[in-house]
Amino acid sequence: MPLVADMTRERDPLEPRLLTTVALAAVLSACTVDAVIVDQPPGKGPVTDVTLVPPPTPERGWQFAIAPFALSAGQELQQCFFYEVPYGEAVFVNHIAIAQTTGTHHMNIFRVRTVVGLDGAHGDSVIDGECWKPANWSDWPLVVNSQNEGSVELTLPEGVAHRFEPGEKIMLQTHYVNATTQDTPSVGKVLVNFDRIPASAVTAELGTAFATNQNLRVCPGQSGITFETTCRFADKNPVTIFGANGHFHSRGRRFTMSVFDPLEGAGDPFYENTRWNEPLFAKNLDLTVPSRGGISYTCEFSAGPQECGNPEDGCCFTFGGKVEFQEHCNAFVYYYPRRSDTDVNCF
Repeated sequence: MPLVADMTRERDPLEPRLLTTVALAAVLSACTVDAVIVDQPPGKGPVTDVTLVPPPTPERGWQFAIAPFALSAGQELQQCFFYEVPYGEAVFVNHIAIAQTTGTHHMNIFRVRTVVGLDGAHGDSVIDGECWKPANWSDWPLVVNSQNEGSVELTLPEGVAHRFEPGEKIMLQTHYVNATTQDTPSVGKVLVNFDRIPASAVTAELGTAFATNQNLRVCPGQSGITFETTCRFADKNPVTIFGANGHFHSRGRRFTMSVFDPLEGAGDPFYENTRWNEPLFAKNLDLTVPSRGGISYTCEFSAGPQECGNPEDGCCFTFGGKVEFQEHCNAFVYYYPRRSDTDVNCF
């Protein structure tokens, strides 16, 4: 029988920073072919509710669920939910299904490593406050990310899987916006299924790279300004890129990624995205990254003459998580085999 933990408390939706137990559920159990997404075709209306049938047994997998929460008009809400992997042995996952309502800006899941100012026990969450500060997860390996409403699935190549340690601590970060750039027409709600495969079926572990260029400055009236940087994640041996995803805010115009060769530099882009609110998640790429290599990625921005980020800095938009007045340039890469025993963050 699935184990369901549903913990809630009443709070002010504008409460700035608090470590507490809030509306969330951890459900042991995906037969994701049974998933039902309450969705509408693109352009036909918002996704106001989602459901995702959890895996039927612990042997098949488990689910993390964030119960519905409301946002006030003009609010950006970022929450960090903490869980433990609900097994007493190492488990392997080769399929992840995600369902989110309209209003989501992103959902990132990390493995907790060095604790700076952000932490929680199983069932705890941090609302805003420390959950906005990227230095808190600078060495926390990425598990999966999604910036899309409705249904998103990540099916890894045959034999490739995420490895999770017994009781490993996981942080699920969700960012919803109900303001001018995005709106949340109903409630925020996030469901994530993790589907297991036997250890005997695993031939390679999945590795991830999470890169963020924090040296951004986009001022009113600037057009086509581009920022470029690199992130290396191949060690002594080549690796294969399976998937990639880019992320910026509403001043973003074009995001590209290229394979970076330490001897030859960046090649032609293998990833290009021009949508900031529903960015492309490219999969099944099968790209070889040479030894000591990685990616080069670029973000192009334009800001209208009347747009204003920080009024104390010439209304320019600089690095930060707030959609309304800051900008991002983040790259998410999924590759195999995993580099040594860790994943890579390039901050």
